[in-house]
Amino acid sequence: MRNSLCHRLAADGIRKNGKTYIPYLITGVITVAMYYIIRAISFAEGLSSFPGAQQVKSTIGVGAAVVAVFSWIFLFYTNSFLMKHRKKELGLYQVLGMEKRHVALMMFWETVITMGVDIAGGLVTGILFSRFLFLLLLKITRLDVPLQFAVEPRAMALTAAMFAAVLLVAFVYNLVSVCRMNMVELLHSQNQGEREPKTRILLTVIGFAALGGGYYIAQTTEQPLEALYLFFAAVVLVIIGTYALFTAGSIAVLKLLRKNKRYYYKTSHFISVSGMIYRMKQNAAGLASICILSTMVLVMISTTVSLYAGMQNVLETRYPFDFSAVMYSADRTAVREFQETARETAEKNQVELTTDQAYLSAQFLVLPQNSHEIAVADDSSSQSDILSGSILNLISLEDYNQITGKTEELGPGEAFVYLSERDKSWDAAEGELRIGEETLQVKKILDEFTVSGEENMIAYDTLYLIVPEETCQELISYCAGIQGDTNAGDGNINLNLKGSEENRAKTLEELKTAFSEAGYDGYTEAREDYREEFYSFYGGFFFLGIFFGILFLMATVLIIYYKQISEGYDDRERFQIMQKVGMSRREVRRSIKSQVVSVFALPLIAAFVHICMGFKVIVRLLELMNLSDVALFRNCTIATAGVFAVIYGVVYLVTAREYYRIVR
Repeated sequence: MRNSLCHRLAADGIRKNGKTYIPYLITGVITVAMYYIIRAISFAEGLSSFPGAQQVKSTIGVGAAVVAVFSWIFLFYTNSFLMKHRKKELGLYQVLGMEKRHVALMMFWETVITMGVDIAGGLVTGILFSRFLFLLLLKITRLDVPLQFAVEPRAMALTAAMFAAVLLVAFVYNLVSVCRMNMVELLHSQNQGEREPKTRILLTVIGFAALGGGYYIAQTTEQPLEALYLFFAAVVLVIIGTYALFTAGSIAVLKLLRKNKRYYYKTSHFISVSGMIYRMKQNAAGLASICILSTMVLVMISTTVSLYAGMQNVLETRYPFDFSAVMYSADRTAVREFQETARETAEKNQVELTTDQAYLSAQFLVLPQNSHEIAVADDSSSQSDILSGSILNLISLEDYNQITGKTEELGPGEAFVYLSERDKSWDAAEGELRIGEETLQVKKILDEFTVSGEENMIAYDTLYLIVPEETCQELISYCAGIQGDTNAGDGNINLNLKGSEENRAKTLEELKTAFSEAGYDGYTEAREDYREEFYSFYGGFFFLGIFFGILFLMATVLIIYYKQISEGYDDRERFQIMQKVGMSRREVRRSIKSQVVSVFALPLIAAFVHICMGFKVIVRLLELMNLSDVALFRNCTIATAGVFAVIYGVVYLVTAREYYRIVR
């Protein structure tokens, strides 16, 4: 057989299978375009020379790796849908006299045509849209980079090489799977799933256990650092549980319904339950994939939108004061001297100090033994204990009164306690509290404490302990001895300024200069110095959230489309059989419609359950990224879920029209 004939048959095969090939080609073009765009942005000249651009480039680099991995998985997945409906056609070619080497040659030319369309179309699309998305990134991150249209050769080469490799590997996989089957197996490959699925009790139990384990981690994790370590374990467990329950659990439930004779032997229930059993066997993996992708879209968009929308909250959480200074191993005299310098500088520049704190404190990592006893962490403490630990912040009564303007009194061995909002370990601290050999009587648990903004700067819960000066020094010596810190205890100056922007900026610069010239061992922080850096990092994160959201949404749409096509071809024969056994066309249509709607509603419902159960642990992760506005994240999640549900419904209705056209 001539090579030109194989080439023509390949082109005809793509054209005649347009319902399955065209979406596959469009997906390839979009995926190539998106990978080129994100690579082109990472290679953009001039981006590295601007403040905060390094955070953007690092974020974009991670995004490029995720897109690459996703492209391999997703294109292989869609390729499996494509080949499922091509095997019968390839078997017919062999019946008509084509040898397997001719079929292989035809498949090779199909791959070449697909590769040409995907790579060429994707690069052209990517080049056209890369400048627009680059401009969007600059707008989001507030980076001032001169915009120049340029084609990135390195991005083009990387993109072409990667997707050529993906398609060639897919071709080899398809070739091996076809060559291992004879023509009879190819002709009947679409009917291989018609046997009734077995009830896999073990896989069902594993599914419930994995999903329950993931949910348990999400609901019981209190510390942000624990959430960081355990989040991915929870994600893996939920993915395993989702696939297991869609694959085996759904069939087990349906078979239990079938055993219930009072429920099963009704016209509507009989048809829907028996039909759903076969549907879930054939479509479980695809439906689980839709569920996982939908969950990823919801999490990615809701978190990035809330982080970007709550940028001011993020900045104020990380830097609760306009100006802060820390003096290592300082005494009270040095702290008071700099406080006086700050007051004089503010007065000179006509700036009011709305917050004016100067105090000594010492911080130690401690491990709650129970609600009345504290153990100081040391080298022998396990990682799990450290992750669940808290920060003990020791402050003298003298400094507490200076900060608050009060005249509180404490007797020997008495203490005030203030708990950070997250801290649940010390709820019963009213009464006595033991640290080593020291036993303290908790005189009062404070409702508020004006330096409490500091706890937002660390990932641990914070326990503030206010004690008399002598007791404070004894506790510092004890804790420092255990942790081997000979320089425990720092001076802290926290200021909030009120005045014109120009005067505030001038005051901040003079304070930083004064601290440096005085030769203090420590550092200063001014909130405004980090605003640009924060917008760069979180803006880049927001950009990736939108980018990945579009990518995962596209994957969800395509899987739904292929599911509808597969359902249509499978149900066309069932549609005819049901009519032959006496059911009216209307009854058959209603039965099939109820099954299809039920099947495609399951992933959306499961995705909503996943996001609800994971809400608490995601809040803990957002605390690590300095977002403390839970209401904002909740509202963004609800809005994202609502918009996604509308898009999901529209996609289903549009693809359902093609389904009913095939069935009729």
